[in-house]
Amino acid sequence: MRTYGGLTAQERVARRRQLLMDSAFELFSTQGFARTSIRAVLRRSGLQDRYFAESFASLDELMAAVVEAVWDEQLPRIAACVGTGRPREEQARDVLRVLVDNMMSDPRKGRLQLIEALVAGPATARARQRGLRRMDEIVRALLHEGPVDPRTDVLAKSVAVVGGVSQLLRTTIDGTLDLTQEALVDEGAFLFEAVANHITPGAAGRK
Repeated sequence: MRTYGGLTAQERVARRRQLLMDSAFELFSTQGFARTSIRAVLRRSGLQDRYFAESFASLDELMAAVVEAVWDEQLPRIAACVGTGRPREEQARDVLRVLVDNMMSDPRKGRLQLIEALVAGPATARARQRGLRRMDEIVRALLHEGPVDPRTDVLAKSVAVVGGVSQLLRTTIDGTLDLTQEALVDEGAFLFEAVANHITPGAAGRK
């Protein structure tokens, strides 16, 4: 295969795609999706106009790719916290620490996933939902680490936990709440434990 500058044509396309994604990540997460244009992404990446359509059909598709990349980076680390043999509540705190650290140690990631992804288009919405569904499955597996009433819809409870923790993170990132990272872990753990206690066999009879 012919190379140019030591790279094949396929490698050059992949490199340009990554340059666009890196530039878009910075712009989307700092000045916002609504204030970012294709031209601004190209200018930051140093690429000519014709190279955008080579990888993306729209700014929304670019945003979707960036959102998916952030999910792909963090989800394996989160999933690795489950099935370790530690008590369910301790595993939940491990999951929350990884999630909170990822979102809060680099606020750009949290802003991208939890705020800017909500105002982009349908491609980004689908990417966001795929990430959330993968997170739901991790929490469902975590809930099954302990006793579960067979009448319980565990996936529904998992969706509720993920939604609640996402809202805690979102409102901390946007300044509505003033919570430290450890406080976020504590609040998320409280929510998880409330659900876990609710689905324990015999919980209904203790109400």
